[in-house]
Amino acid sequence: MKMKKKLLSFILLPAVLTTACTSCEGSGGEEDVPVTGSQTELEYDVLGLGEIPIGIWVTPPPAYQTESAYADIRACGMNFINGFMYNENSNPIIKKVLDYCEKNGMKYFANKSTVSSAIREYAESPDDELLSEFVNGIKSYADHPAYAGELLIDEPPMPLFEALSAFTDIFDRIYPEKMWHVNLFPTYATGGIQASSYEEYINEWFNVMSPSYISYDSYPLLTDGSIIDDYFYNLDLIRTKTRFREIPFWTFIQTLSIAGTPGVPDKREPSEADIRWQVWTDLAFGAKGIQYFCYWSPGNGSEQFGEALVGLDGQKTIRYDYVRKLNADINEIGKILLNCHAEGVIQNASGKTYDLFSPLYSFGPVESVSGDDCLVGCFSTEEGDSKVLITPLLPTSGARVVLDLAGHDGIVKVWKNAEASETDVTSGRLEFDIPAGDAVFVEF
Repeated sequence: MKMKKKLLSFILLPAVLTTACTSCEGSGGEEDVPVTGSQTELEYDVLGLGEIPIGIWVTPPPAYQTESAYADIRACGMNFINGFMYNENSNPIIKKVLDYCEKNGMKYFANKSTVSSAIREYAESPDDELLSEFVNGIKSYADHPAYAGELLIDEPPMPLFEALSAFTDIFDRIYPEKMWHVNLFPTYATGGIQASSYEEYINEWFNVMSPSYISYDSYPLLTDGSIIDDYFYNLDLIRTKTRFREIPFWTFIQTLSIAGTPGVPDKREPSEADIRWQVWTDLAFGAKGIQYFCYWSPGNGSEQFGEALVGLDGQKTIRYDYVRKLNADINEIGKILLNCHAEGVIQNASGKTYDLFSPLYSFGPVESVSGDDCLVGCFSTEEGDSKVLITPLLPTSGARVVLDLAGHDGIVKVWKNAEASETDVTSGRLEFDIPAGDAVFVEF
């Protein structure tokens, strides 16, 4: 995604670097030279919403595409829609859905199978006619107020990057005030990335695409009740590399069971705590956008899916209410996090620990963390203020957490969901009891 640069403002680095920056790019090599020039004009709120972008994957199917159905999406707390080529694959249908999104105050990314097919065809045999057909196919809805841009392709392997770059370059020239959207693979998709390592895959994405953000999916909830081992590592790797370039990243949240994905363990049906834990954890690692996979239940093909927020019959499931409450709970904290740099995460674990790409052990006033297993996401503002977001390490249990503060006494603001209160720190310690699926956000 490349934005028209004059529309954006620069988020400054804090005057004093925190512990997080001592190993910002791990062993990334020459790909990790700091970005200069126009890239420094970027900001984290790339959709310009003034709040965390919250979107969906899988729209209502044709029989359910009504203004009322999109009002339900908005009522659940969503503010943008990822188009779904199987349901909106022609310009007349796209324009109808754009009208529904406009009436309900949401942005929309168009997604057409002809585009992803053209990208693959171009990779085999570059042809400028494919590029012309692509940009000309957008003209009839490009000026629609709800149109955010084009969702070009999902989970491209590395050999497609050069072809994708040709499409994004011409898109930027013709539609400079719109966004292009591409979602990347997670670490465990070793057969899909077609690269020697996941870090090479991500580094090459930066080198070829010069993106203004990253979106990727990783679904962690396994059927045995555990999580995938590299979930936090994936989050921290993306956090580190996007923080280094001062661009945001967006993630996807697993809302249903998934079975039959080649080479990947089956995933369980999420509980309310499972869904909440994913969102709070992703925010703790610095995610600046949340996307739910899925909103509408997708049905089965080579993979088998459970029911998402809305069933195949158009009826809301219990997960709709889970997510509606969760989206309201994160809204105010999300607005604050949009104006913060994600400096790293402290992991406190008495038993099993999970690998991180560039871990923190202390941050700002937080000298150490003790108590039950948890994650402490650490943030700074451009003015140099410190903030932390604390959530249990795993979705299956709560945590009693103690922050040992280095000579810090006075008033701090503590957020629990959308409610804030002031706490007077007098002993250099803060203690919290955090239920499973919840979080506490502290502003020093």
